Amino acid sequence: MRALENIFMIAVAGSVALVLTSCGPSGDKPNVELIQDMMETQADKPQRFDDFFKDHTSSRVPPDHTIPVGFKPYKYGVNFDAANKENKNPMAGDVSVETLMVGQKFYETNCMVCHGMSGKGDGVVGTKMAKTPPSLVSDKIKGWNDGGIFHVITMGQGTMGPYASHIPQQYRWQVVNYIRQLQKQDTKAGQ
Repeated sequence: MRALENIFMIAVAGSVALVLTSCGPSGDKPNVELIQDMMETQADKPQRFDDFFKDHTSSRVPPDHTIPVGFKPYKYGVNFDAANKENKNPMAGDVSVETLMVGQKFYETNCMVCHGMSGKGDGVVGTKMAKTPPSLVSDKIKGWNDGGIFHVITMGQGTMGPYASHIPQQYRWQVVNYIRQLQKQDTKAGQ
């Protein structure tokens, strides 16, 4: 009788273990969602009619003085001279493979079409523009501080629009470091 109780207990424990291990997500199988609206809420379309609000629109303006999580306001606005002088590169001199790879990725995605692979302003789109983009390896750009290059990426300049929404804030300094690397390569090639 005792042996039968032990077998029964082992069978119950095994069944409980089997049920518990099969409940969680495993590999490529998603969790079972019993009430789907609890996991993902339906997004409102901005122009959708909504009886709840007086203006009958579903989209709401965020409250005054709120900023998105992780957002850091850019304090230099359109003042290039102040940004060039005061904005310091927290990654200055970082030529690690990781930093340059990230900078290269964002440069090739956003900048290369106008400024070219080597930064000389000879990109596929740049050569077709009425006013060709400046060479990033010119003495003028080499003379800028890192903050000046960061400022132009963030706010744009001349016919170049701002790339603040294209290149996340934390990666712009890596693009600056990559441009500095292109300038060093150009200097070596010119010697």
